[in-house]
Amino acid sequence: MRSFDIALAALLFLAGATAARAQTVVDGSDAAVGPEATRTVLSLIGTQLRDPEARVAGLRTGRAGALCGTVDVRNRMGVHTGPRGFVADLPEKFFGRLPEGPELRSPGSMASFRAMERARALFDANCTAG
Repeated sequence: MRSFDIALAALLFLAGATAARAQTVVDGSDAAVGPEATRTVLSLIGTQLRDPEARVAGLRTGRAGALCGTVDVRNRMGVHTGPRGFVADLPEKFFGRLPEGPELRSPGSMASFRAMERARALFDANCTAG
């Protein structure tokens, strides 16, 4: 019976630790865009990327009004893959990470291809220099 109590305590501890994880802004750039925009973009990231420990940085308002930044998510092995640019159109509830080569060569569907193209166009209009 003692081992059952220990196992139950460990399970409850792990459940609590998992619930405490959340996407976070790691560099303080959330102050530049405000708490409401930060909450919205973190919610969109959580919905789209499904990584409870995504690291967000470089938040800023883009030239055409969209929100720009980087997000670092974990791969299937649980290792963070490095920051990747994103753009979010908050009024439209749209979030898109800049696609990489494999995603562009083999999109999952026509809808995902359109979303990648929209993200690239929004990123170019808002987040690139020039």
